[in-house]
Amino acid sequence: MSSDEHFIELWNDYLEGELDESGIAQLQTLVEQDDRLLRMAADSYQIHRLLGLIAQDSASRHEDFVRETLARLPADDDRFVDRVMQHLPEGSPRRGTTARIYLARWSAAVAAVAVVALAASLYFQRPSTERRIAKITGLSGSLQWTGDGGRVFHDLRVGTELPGGTIEGMVPGSWFELEFNDGSTVTISGNSTLTFSDHEQKKLHLKEGSVSGNVKPQPPGRPMLIYTRSAMLEVLGTQFEVEAGLSVTMLNVSEGKVRVKRLSDGSTIDVPAKHRLIAAADQEMLPVPVPDVVGRWKSQLHLGPVGTLGKWSPGRDAESAKLRAVPFTTPQGKTIYTAAFGISHGDRPPVALQSASRLRVRGRIASTHDVYFGVTVRHAGGGFAGNFQTIRPAVEFPSGQDFEVILHLRDLQLDPSLIEMKNKLPTAPFDLVVESFWCHTLNEQVGLEVTEVELIPSVEDE
Repeated sequence: MSSDEHFIELWNDYLEGELDESGIAQLQTLVEQDDRLLRMAADSYQIHRLLGLIAQDSASRHEDFVRETLARLPADDDRFVDRVMQHLPEGSPRRGTTARIYLARWSAAVAAVAVVALAASLYFQRPSTERRIAKITGLSGSLQWTGDGGRVFHDLRVGTELPGGTIEGMVPGSWFELEFNDGSTVTISGNSTLTFSDHEQKKLHLKEGSVSGNVKPQPPGRPMLIYTRSAMLEVLGTQFEVEAGLSVTMLNVSEGKVRVKRLSDGSTIDVPAKHRLIAAADQEMLPVPVPDVVGRWKSQLHLGPVGTLGKWSPGRDAESAKLRAVPFTTPQGKTIYTAAFGISHGDRPPVALQSASRLRVRGRIASTHDVYFGVTVRHAGGGFAGNFQTIRPAVEFPSGQDFEVILHLRDLQLDPSLIEMKNKLPTAPFDLVVESFWCHTLNEQVGLEVTEVELIPSVEDE
């Protein structure tokens, strides 16, 4: 097989999404060695993808597609794309139907985007001086990774290897698991922001949200370090969970030991297994045993919006305090209107779900609509255990009226976005710690408000 034939075979496999990592490396080598292949790449892409792209809904969507793809391009691949552009078809018809002009205009743009997308993909796959320190082993929901040089990516996949950077969960149901080269894993969930690196020592910066970890024994003198706004944690090998606020850090240790240094005064203390600690400038640093799990919980919106996500309004006169769903727009353009409650957080006892448990939700909706209800759960040791949800039909939520729904945990199913992880996750949320409760509607602002959420362990306990 000639080099040209080999290139065409590899390129076609790439366009069909069937090229493995070794094939991608071969494709990159061939393109770098022979400029002629750039023209072949452009021509082949037009044949494979031009009609599919033009079938999209509008010219503005085409422009968005090109702009978004170009935004992903690593800076050091500019010259590569410029070389491709030189080989694209020149000119477009100056007369004829609008459709013909439109087709010619997008022939060049689409072909350019194909090679740009290849370059962006190869940024993760090709040999690089940047050492890959970890790989993605699980993810769900809307996430954003920012790498070296400020490159921003939303199209993350299980198995992608990363050299470090910042990962952000964009919505309450987001989840991300990262495995370092030594087998240590860390997980973020919800609206969390974590920066990670490993230059002979693992360093994590938790700007907000929560992270849990299962850390292998680290080299002598080089523990994993976790920085928050109020503390620095040294982790040698343990299972833990850290929650970071603006001025307080909360730590739960399941196994092993974590050393905590309060940044305000340099005070240091060791937190043993099955203990928790709150690090804040105005509180005593004292580890206390993690309380036993409980099976009952009730929201207390009248005390304020602590631990909630949404627009909080205090109660007045005979009206109860309420939490209004707020919008989050994903990179794919889907808008989710969400209200959420943190449950097993801070210094409160962890709340466990039982098979007979039920959730009672009270609220109000302005316009009738389907409503999603769900929980995010974790294992007792802090590891993510899944998002479980159910959809209740619009008929249960008449416009402009109060509602009360009872959710049986047996009716909650694993979030479809986690289907690829189903072999690693529990099949039901039973006997797990509930991290948060959330409800949302899709694409429309329907005035969803929640006034109370209550976890009831069984009928007999009412």
